[in-house]
Amino acid sequence: MNVGISVFASPGSNVWSSGVNQNIAFLVHLLRHSPGVGGIYLVNGGDGDALPEGMADALPGVPLVRPADVTHKVDVVIEMGAQLPLEWMKHVRALGAKLVLFVVGHTYAMAAENPLFGRTGGLTFTGAPWHEVWTLPQYMDSCAPMLRTLARVPVHAVPHIWSPAFLERSIAAGGQAFGFDLGSRSPRAGWRVGIFEPNISVVKNGMVPMLACEQAYRTNRGAIDTMMVMNSLHMKEHPSFNTLAAGLDLVKDGRASFEPRVAFAECMGRFRLDAVVSHQWENAQNYLYYDALHGGYPLVHNSPFLRDAGAGLFYDGFDALGAARALLGARDEEPGYWREYRTASRAFLATLAPDRAENVAAFRRRLAA
Repeated sequence: MNVGISVFASPGSNVWSSGVNQNIAFLVHLLRHSPGVGGIYLVNGGDGDALPEGMADALPGVPLVRPADVTHKVDVVIEMGAQLPLEWMKHVRALGAKLVLFVVGHTYAMAAENPLFGRTGGLTFTGAPWHEVWTLPQYMDSCAPMLRTLARVPVHAVPHIWSPAFLERSIAAGGQAFGFDLGSRSPRAGWRVGIFEPNISVVKNGMVPMLACEQAYRTNRGAIDTMMVMNSLHMKEHPSFNTLAAGLDLVKDGRASFEPRVAFAECMGRFRLDAVVSHQWENAQNYLYYDALHGGYPLVHNSPFLRDAGAGLFYDGFDALGAARALLGARDEEPGYWREYRTASRAFLATLAPDRAENVAAFRRRLAA
């Protein structure tokens, strides 16, 4: 069985530009461990001629091809990183190929927000003759009903997979220390907290984490040394955001900063951050979480998936006060707690591995269906 996976090759892009790039790379690694899978092709639906920076080195031997190059070679086409020409999709289906749409983004949020905020892009439904749609467990409530209606085919959940490969490359390239080390700071020192939500949608937004840090600071002024809000520079001068931020004691006391996008490993190391506070809304499986847990960092989150796995420090929904309590409680924990925390984190992360037998089997079942 030969499998083609669509990718959007564009000049200037890199593996960190979009989460889908890592999703594709991890899927390729999984397929390499899948019995019955032969050739794997990355089918280019973009305007560039090279894979995003950082992908090619991670995927040796996987060619980047144009659709016409593999018309008579593919048995399965997974439309994932780019939408492919409609007539080509119809042609390869007529030749017997199985066509799958694999959605790894919050399709509902994009479809709803793009017209509201004047954005372009996102998934368009042009009548592609897919046999089925795959998506991630986190989207089965919010996106699957819409996908089922618009695609007119069944929607199936497949595992969210991850490995530390790209994170480790980023750590090595940056040369910064990475990983939580309680012993490296004074027990009385306030924590330096990072917020990394993309801030391009309400589903992953830094508002609740900011409020959590503020509440923790009001409760114990010595608990928070710094709050760094990444991916927020574009909002800094917006009147609504400016007014909200100006009302925070952290801002008034000069303990908050609003930053552009910075790679996670670089930011944690360069600024010696101690913890991550996050928030999501129907978007509860994120590489940010896994990267933070891999480093053993205290991760304050509201992901039910991580809660059920016993990973990180959970608060419910939009409960910023609960998040503040989790953050303050974590700061008071002893070294033994953090050793157990790291062990639990690593055990959870092992379940996400692309070569884990259960994950390979889940995808294999869908390929064979």
